[in-house]
Amino acid sequence: MSLRETLSAARLSRQAVAASAGDTAAFRQLYRALHPLVWRYVSRRIAGRADVEDLVSRTFMRVVEHLHRFEPERGNVRAWVLGIARNAVIDHLRHQRASGDADVLERLADAAFDPARALEDDERQARLRALLSSQPAVVREMFALRFGDGLRVREIAALLDMSEAAVKQRFARTLRELRGKLEVEASQKGAAGYAI
Repeated sequence: MSLRETLSAARLSRQAVAASAGDTAAFRQLYRALHPLVWRYVSRRIAGRADVEDLVSRTFMRVVEHLHRFEPERGNVRAWVLGIARNAVIDHLRHQRASGDADVLERLADAAFDPARALEDDERQARLRALLSSQPAVVREMFALRFGDGLRVREIAALLDMSEAAVKQRFARTLRELRGKLEVEASQKGAAGYAI
């Protein structure tokens, strides 16, 4: 962790401690610092904007309710708040009954929707999703946290209750495996194209 990141984490921890003691200005600063992170995390996992807004609000309500439980010596505030957001998303997904048709209708209603580009993006994402879907759930979550939400290995380890070494090892092993599968897939596709 860089010096800048360490100072930022320490500042957030001080704000959380002050907010838990009733300092509303400290909570406002904490909220402003963490809201974009929580929004990105939730919006990458939940489709509807209204649902995202609701879950972000629920996350910060839970932060307020449980701020007295935050212990700076046990981890950083970002990982703690994302843990709350993660639980909110999991609860939402467990209770969600919306059909997949709603997502398609939402995309089609978007004026900037380019069907050809969307199809190309969908195919690329489908290949990656298919490769990642063969991985255990914890690995899929690690990839989403790292590459989707931009968390550092230390934060992922804290959020998933794993050691940093275990997280690094899982990333390295999975990336090697995925690269190998992509190379095989590309060579098979190239051979099929040549035969035509």
